[in-house]
Amino acid sequence: MTNIITGLVDPLGEETARLVEEMQRSVVVVYARDGHGAGVVWDRNGLIVTNDHVAPRGGDVTVELPDERRLRAAILARDRENDLALLHVDARDLPLNGLPIASIGDSAALRVGEIVLAVGHPRGVRGTATLGIVSAGGGATWMGRAGRDVLQADIVLAPGNSGGPLINTRGEVVGIAHMILAPGIALAVPSRTVAVFVARHAAAALRRAA
Repeated sequence: MTNIITGLVDPLGEETARLVEEMQRSVVVVYARDGHGAGVVWDRNGLIVTNDHVAPRGGDVTVELPDERRLRAAILARDRENDLALLHVDARDLPLNGLPIASIGDSAALRVGEIVLAVGHPRGVRGTATLGIVSAGGGATWMGRAGRDVLQADIVLAPGNSGGPLINTRGEVVGIAHMILAPGIALAVPSRTVAVFVARHAAAALRRAA
């Protein structure tokens, strides 16, 4: 039994810390009038994914980069059914080398029991990481609602995690934190759903924003 436990925990030490450090560079703080959440840098065009319930209704939103600079971001698109919002930061306001973009994984490849990590800003504490396992995969439907696939994980989230990434042990985003059902039971929007949302809206939205 000791060998089994050691074999599980030891690889999660420095490697997990490295994965979290890399992901922290791709996670921003999203500020709204009545609170804050997290967002994931999706591509080098300044696109950021967060939750619809994090992005305020009407007007722009403020995002804080990992270097603590604050920028205005436009809300380009929303998907209220899946609780997603697409933000855009003007590339001219970004660092010369751009923002570190997140590596996106395939949520459909997740198996129940796989380890996942959440990165966010709960209670205002930047870049906090928590660990859990996948309890139900991306094919699960929330409360029987067709077309609404979710990931469920036994991971601790708190206000400020919303819109932040769930990552696998390869450091890939496999979900966007979405809802706390109960302590230690969280839902996330699968990365496949997020990728479809971004692909559907990004090109047209960027043209409108230009």
